[in-house]
Amino acid sequence: MSLFERLDELAARGDPAALLTIVRKDGSAPRDVGDKMVVTAGETYGTIGGGTVEHLAVEDARAVLSGDEEPGVRTYELEPGGNTGMVCGGEMDVFVDRVRGRPRLYVAGAGHISADLAPLAERLGYAVTVVDDREDYADPEAFPEDTTVVHGDYGDELRDLPMGRETAVAVATRSGTFDQDAVGAALDGGAGYVGLVASETKADHVLDSLAADGYARRDLARVRTPVGLDLGGSGPAAVALSILAEVSMDRHDATGERATDLNLDDLAVVRGGGDLGSGVVYRLHRAGYPVVVTEVERPTVVRRAVAFGAALYEGEVSVEGVTGRRADDIDEAIEVLGNGDVPVLVDPDAAVADELDAAVLVDAIMAKGKFDTGTRCDDAGVVVGMGPGFEAGADVDAVVETDRGHELGRVFYEGTASDYDGEPGERRGYTHERVLRAPSDGPWEPTVAIGDTVAAGDVVGHVGDSPVETEIDGLVRGLVHGGLDVSEGTKLGDVDPRGESVDPTKISDKALCLGGGVLEAVLRLS
Repeated sequence: MSLFERLDELAARGDPAALLTIVRKDGSAPRDVGDKMVVTAGETYGTIGGGTVEHLAVEDARAVLSGDEEPGVRTYELEPGGNTGMVCGGEMDVFVDRVRGRPRLYVAGAGHISADLAPLAERLGYAVTVVDDREDYADPEAFPEDTTVVHGDYGDELRDLPMGRETAVAVATRSGTFDQDAVGAALDGGAGYVGLVASETKADHVLDSLAADGYARRDLARVRTPVGLDLGGSGPAAVALSILAEVSMDRHDATGERATDLNLDDLAVVRGGGDLGSGVVYRLHRAGYPVVVTEVERPTVVRRAVAFGAALYEGEVSVEGVTGRRADDIDEAIEVLGNGDVPVLVDPDAAVADELDAAVLVDAIMAKGKFDTGTRCDDAGVVVGMGPGFEAGADVDAVVETDRGHELGRVFYEGTASDYDGEPGERRGYTHERVLRAPSDGPWEPTVAIGDTVAAGDVVGHVGDSPVETEIDGLVRGLVHGGLDVSEGTKLGDVDPRGESVDPTKISDKALCLGGGVLEAVLRLS
């Protein structure tokens, strides 16, 4: 029997194998370019030279078969000091490829689901066997010609069938006892996929009974139940499609996610692109959500090195590798999303959430309860408020605590966050002293930049003709954009007394913590 005939035989049985081919030879080597051998989990066929080099190649091939290594070229050095210990004096490259066996699908139960599942699986290349203990159901005429139909006990018949990683077993019998027998046989046989069609109560009973029989919970955790992917629809054909989709996903180690880069069904809108809201944007974006930021036309963004709202002034910003771009309308925002970036819109009321039917709306305006921002539960599928001014279960679905301390980032699904006390966060004993505020009304123009080091008494800018001085030494961590008309008392920036140990281009620990809280709420409530 030739090697290729052996491969065909293995594939027909559903047994995976590795095909080894010498693709390069340099100097003295035991075999020539093009020579091949076949390796399975327990056997070898043919040779690429014997000795240590073949032993190492077989080990590499089995690592590929087990999934521990990827297929590809392996180099073996046939000289003293080389990786084989051989002394032929040459070197050879061997391409190790994984040859998958024909996939098999065994269906326990010959009812309505299997009648739809069998032909669909055969269209995808599966060798299908249906088992049923009822003679009138185990009728070959009810299935495609190539389907093998077996009449007999579920457990006994499945245990007699060959199984392995290329085997999927779908269990859909009429009884929990029969389900238990079939699932146990599939686990004993090492099937790559085991799915159980059952209600939650029935599935729990089957798995608990198997655990009582001695099956390990780590093995029972492999049983897919509820079975199949959530594709929607109803009836046997829809269930069959969802089962086969899951079987295929597991077999190919795929994610089951949409292939499209943009899915507006998951759209998240964040009202407010300041540094704290930007921590939320960063977390949601990294978690895979398309995110739109809405702002007023000229936001007073203080820590603009880490604020997506700054894109309204600069056109484009980068916050720790995530790009924010100004978008002038919704169509442009969708284009920005399609490029994998974060659009920033002038949209104070977040009308885009309604127009695009957003899944998530986060109010990160940080009004601190001073005024009603207008955010309400019916603005999106999940609505989250940050800080005081919101009541979870009333005007929003969840509230995230923004006050520093033990509760920071905690999510409340009922009730409110702590009241705003007006006290800035403490840094090396300084609170109000580190905040730069406008001494009067007028246009603001800074004379320093974010990242500059300043000393107490330094003038950092002017509001009209009035100088703005820092009260402490430190590093300028935030500054409002120049050219804004501000009112007396407006926060213009902040100085961090920790100095150059602080990186103003890094999202703060507080912002990331709040982002984590929002992400928790979104995942829990979606």
